[in-house]
Amino acid sequence: MFITFENSAGDGSSDSQAVAVLSISDQSAFYRCTFLSYQDTLYAKNGAQFYRECNIYGTVDFIFGVARAVFQSCNLYSRLPRSSPFIAQKREEGIQSGFVIQNCTLTVAPGIEKQKSAFEAYLGRPWSNYSTVVVMESFLDSIIKPEGWLSWEGRNTDTLTYREFMNRGPGAATDGRVNWKGFKVVTDPNELRNFTVGQFINDKDWLRNTHIPYDSGYIYVYE
Repeated sequence: MFITFENSAGDGSSDSQAVAVLSISDQSAFYRCTFLSYQDTLYAKNGAQFYRECNIYGTVDFIFGVARAVFQSCNLYSRLPRSSPFIAQKREEGIQSGFVIQNCTLTVAPGIEKQKSAFEAYLGRPWSNYSTVVVMESFLDSIIKPEGWLSWEGRNTDTLTYREFMNRGPGAATDGRVNWKGFKVVTDPNELRNFTVGQFINDKDWLRNTHIPYDSGYIYVYE
């Protein structure tokens, strides 16, 4: 990895932020970086953002924000002492934003694999009524609860956009997922093409000039 951003404040046992990186820059890209903290590790706040082959560690809502961001081929590591939602995305009505988790691994932090049974994690929860998160082509470990997603008091689950597509691993089974109007298990790849790098963050406008490797569309081929 090239660089590590760390906030070592606290041990994650209390409900307090420990932001390691606040990214407010449009057209920002991170390649092979490590983000290390507890609650609210990475605040992807604004604009188009891209993360490739990064390691992101945290406890609660450790990827959060309002940006239009794609996390591709990253490792998302849940830490002790608490495990809870990986993601808290906030999208307001009429605004184009959302988080795409593509070809990532969602599991426990290295070194504590034997403690997996102590984890009860969720993919995400809605920070706003129009929260948008797509998890696709990713490995979901057994720590992911069957419900997959967690509600947030006062948020409308009818208006959010939560999608899962072609995930794998023991936490990827969707039979027990939440019964929300805003959630859907997608089977047609055409339905989510607008959430791929090429369309969601307009790669040709800026990302290709960074010389960071990336996949513009799906990682795998779907007939």
